[in-house]
Amino acid sequence: MKISIITLFPNMISGFFNESIIKRAIEKKLVDIEIINLRNFAKDKYKSVDDKPYGGGAGMILRADILDSAIRSLLIQNIKSKKIILTSPKGIIFNQKKAKEYSKLSQLIIIAGHYEGVDERITDLIDEEISLGDFILTGGEIVASCITDAVVRLIPGVLKKESAPIEESFFEISIDELEGIIGLNNVIQNLKNKNIKKIKLLEYPQYTRPEIFMSKKVPEVLLSGDHEKIKKWKIQQAFEETLKKRPDLLK
Repeated sequence: MKISIITLFPNMISGFFNESIIKRAIEKKLVDIEIINLRNFAKDKYKSVDDKPYGGGAGMILRADILDSAIRSLLIQNIKSKKIILTSPKGIIFNQKKAKEYSKLSQLIIIAGHYEGVDERITDLIDEEISLGDFILTGGEIVASCITDAVVRLIPGVLKKESAPIEESFFEISIDELEGIIGLNNVIQNLKNKNIKKIKLLEYPQYTRPEIFMSKKVPEVLLSGDHEKIKKWKIQQAFEETLKKRPDLLK
């Protein structure tokens, strides 16, 4: 997979990809990540890539012609599975489903948005605008790094089999798997009445050594060795975690 990030501040990103899992993925040639300095495509000696907006307004706008040149220089010919995305507070919220979608591409080009935005005409050249949430960052470098991290770890072979999580921080579970969980009968019936077959839950609580810490003991069920009881406990705890911390996922 080829991931290209167009940015005004390459140094903000480069160090991020020289560590841990992403570094190993690059070394194993499972992914090729390149960081492109947008100023390399400037048309003047001052390396200008932005300008004041027509009609007035605060801040500077990234120019469409310069972004266009950068994008076209990166496109790999004869590749069908590619996407060009722009990090933008106006974009759709990035999530695990979107990360899985991107991990199946052959090429992903990410434009790190900056300043007050980009010339609107550049949207004709991109496939999607992506945001991390309803807040404003100085620029899109952090967003681009987060997207890349989430995507790369899903590429087959990047994570070792023994460390690759079967269940992520968010996972889907069928209604049938909720059967028999104490206290969820009414919930299950309500979901069935609405013809809902799957729900998304947060990950269940996890514990490790020591067994007792600050007078708090690891739940007995996790020490029992009874895999069926442990499975049901995990599902119930995941449901309760979701109900407490992210009830919006259950709506």
